[in-house]
Amino acid sequence: MGKQKIALIAASGDSELLEATISGIKERLAGSKTDLHVFLCFPSFGLDLPENFGYYNICSLPDYQDYEGIIFSINVVQGYDMIKKYHPAILKCGKPMVSLDYEIEGITSVLPDGYSAEYRLVEHLITEHGCRTINYVGGSAEHPDNILRKKAYIDALTAHGIPVEERRIRDYSFMDADGRQAYADFKELGIELPDAVVCANDAMALGYCQAAEGDGKYPPEDFLIVGYDNDANAKAFTPMISTIDKDARSMGYLGCDVLFRLIANEKVQKVVSHEQKLVLRGSCGCYAPEELVEWDRRQLHRQIYYRVKEEASYYETLNAVRQNLALSDNEGLFNFYMLEVMRQFNIYGYCMCINQAIYYGTQAIEFNWDDKYDEEQYVLSGMCRGVSQDEPMLIKRKDLVPEYLLQEDEEIHDYLFVPLQKFGASLGYMVIVDSSSVLFRRMLMYMVAAINSAYSNLRNLEVLRKMNKRLDNVYVKDALTDMYNRFGYMRDGYAMFEKSKAYGKPLLVMFMDMDRLKEINDIYGHSHGDNALILFSGVLKACVGEEMIAVRYGGDEFLIIGPVKNKKEAEAFKGKLEAELKRANETSGLPYQIEASIGYVLTDVKGSSELDDYVEEADELMYEVKKQNRKNRKDYAEG
Repeated sequence: MGKQKIALIAASGDSELLEATISGIKERLAGSKTDLHVFLCFPSFGLDLPENFGYYNICSLPDYQDYEGIIFSINVVQGYDMIKKYHPAILKCGKPMVSLDYEIEGITSVLPDGYSAEYRLVEHLITEHGCRTINYVGGSAEHPDNILRKKAYIDALTAHGIPVEERRIRDYSFMDADGRQAYADFKELGIELPDAVVCANDAMALGYCQAAEGDGKYPPEDFLIVGYDNDANAKAFTPMISTIDKDARSMGYLGCDVLFRLIANEKVQKVVSHEQKLVLRGSCGCYAPEELVEWDRRQLHRQIYYRVKEEASYYETLNAVRQNLALSDNEGLFNFYMLEVMRQFNIYGYCMCINQAIYYGTQAIEFNWDDKYDEEQYVLSGMCRGVSQDEPMLIKRKDLVPEYLLQEDEEIHDYLFVPLQKFGASLGYMVIVDSSSVLFRRMLMYMVAAINSAYSNLRNLEVLRKMNKRLDNVYVKDALTDMYNRFGYMRDGYAMFEKSKAYGKPLLVMFMDMDRLKEINDIYGHSHGDNALILFSGVLKACVGEEMIAVRYGGDEFLIIGPVKNKKEAEAFKGKLEAELKRANETSGLPYQIEASIGYVLTDVKGSSELDDYVEEADELMYEVKKQNRKNRKDYAEG
């Protein structure tokens, strides 16, 4: 029957917050014999971007009836709008649901009390530090978090009798570059150095500090600044950024606890509040204890050195991943580097599942666009406990993962399901087991971007190879007999001739002309003439095997080229061909016999003649045989 499981649908712009959320959920799952399936994407801004179709399609992969309940963590711009517009069935599946950090209509939501926390932080700047001019650097104007934080900023100023100036309020999109842009925009107005700057997240606060540093201005000496989220960079900066800690771990724990209460049919409020914590540090002049420690200069230098070295090693590894995957021009090499990537990042187990239509497709991905997951998935590569699982297999979509990745013990396991997509087309998905640490520093996001790009290029390359092969066959093959034509003779025959000279081995060059083909056409019709050509070419193809090539040289003329040791072996081959032709005549049931005149020569490996010279010589010998055959038939008729 398998273990119970809950689903976490996550669209994340902050991998570390998501990692903490997953940790909190798993902490609450302890002892429940329930696994966590995380359906994760890293979306782009913009509701109808093609990439977002491909990313959010991961929501449509599972059958939610197989889950005890669903947790949503989609606090990104337009995340809920994407699901509501393109995947409404999820919201109507009837399973108990909880939304974290975002209010969804009709669903129980666990919401951070961001308004109160932001209000208290702005009030702290006013009452404790005497700030009267305060700029606000916001995120996306329509994002609920930004709306709430901006309201808290305005309300705190109003409550303390500070005029709200529209010129001091700007909305951007939560990126560090937005912080730099805000500094430039405020500088143009001459208000870049107020008493304090309130930023809607830490990334923008750091960007603002970076831009100010270019003018030789630093917090807290020249201005105070605060952020939101308490991310790792805010703690690593000097001075550390004062911020608000969302405590994603405890939010994940609380959200999972609320879900279990819903599963048990307990009564739960539609909105459950989760308290946020102020973290006061040096950027607002309230130095944290760790900032006040007197560091030995040598110790500080060592700390900086090791941090820089760690960062360099991390990005060097990511660049190597991108480069190796991008240079993989065949499936074997791609799978090899995929395994190397997973081992480098200490991933417990993974598999890469590809839509059958993509894997076996004959069109470039751009022209094979589909945003659905096939009912059967081709498992391209996989690993468990560091051991490669390279046996190709198909799995049912409803099974989600191959058996070797299923963990059936009583421990709590997490499975990350990540979409593989290109231009919105669904390539398939990747599963990573018990390795949510790959979310650290957006490692998984960068890794999946490299895999998406490399694999889509590989698939298109395979399609191009197939197309070239088909075009090549059209170019070098005779349409009626499927034998080589003159172009095929020139391509492979010449190459075979040069190779035989290089190795000092002779070639058989055998020229054949079908006898009485015109008579067959005149008496029985051209369709029978074609049948005669097809029958004769079938005999030749059956005799040549893999080492020789058979060519329809033109009309009713044929050519065989291939290695033989000596004249005795050439005669034996000729005898084999004549015997096969006799057998074909006996079993064909046709009202006429298929006959041919044959002439052949062996090449001289030390001679100066070219292949065409030997073909001409064999043709002349064949013509002599043909004259003799005509004479024999005439003598037979007169006798």
